[in-house]
Amino acid sequence: MQKHFKGFVMALALTAGACVSGGNVRPDRLYPSTPQPLGPQQVSTLSGYVQFVDDKDVSSLSGYFELLPGCHFIGTPSHWADQSPGNVAVTATTGRWTFALPMKAGRQYRIEVIAGQMTAMTGPLTIKGYERDLGGTQTREFERATSQKDIEACKKEAAGFLPAAQ
Repeated sequence: MQKHFKGFVMALALTAGACVSGGNVRPDRLYPSTPQPLGPQQVSTLSGYVQFVDDKDVSSLSGYFELLPGCHFIGTPSHWADQSPGNVAVTATTGRWTFALPMKAGRQYRIEVIAGQMTAMTGPLTIKGYERDLGGTQTREFERATSQKDIEACKKEAAGFLPAAQ
C-alpha cells in the first residue's frame, strides 16, 4: 500500500543559477577499510534522500555510499526541497522516515521523494526506496519500516543471502 501525506510547500522564485554537477562522484565507503577497495559486485550502493545510515549521520558526506551487504537502517532528513522547472523551489517538512533495507551485493539502492501534482500551496508527497541491478533495471520497491516486524523481516531476509560466519 502506498503511503501519501500532505506536505506544506512554499514556492519561491529563485534568482540563483542552477548548480552544475561535477559527475563521477566517488562513493563514501561505509564499511571497514580493506587492503583493496571492493568492487561493485561485492558492495551495495546507496543514494538519494538519506541523512542516516545505521544511526550514523552521513549528511556531511557526498550523498553516495558503498555498504557491505546486509540489513541496513536508512533514515531520511526531516525537510525536503526541490527546484522545479521555472526556478520555483518547493519545500516540505516530511519528518524522519526509516527504511529497513535488506541490501544485496551488486545492487543499487535509492531513497526518493515523489511529489504529486502541486495545487496552490500543498500537494501529496511519497517517499519510497528502490533497488536496481547494476544494469539500472528496477528490481524492487520498499515502503518505510513502521514496526519491529519490518525490522525483523529485513534481518531475516539479509541472513538468507549473507555468507555464514566463520
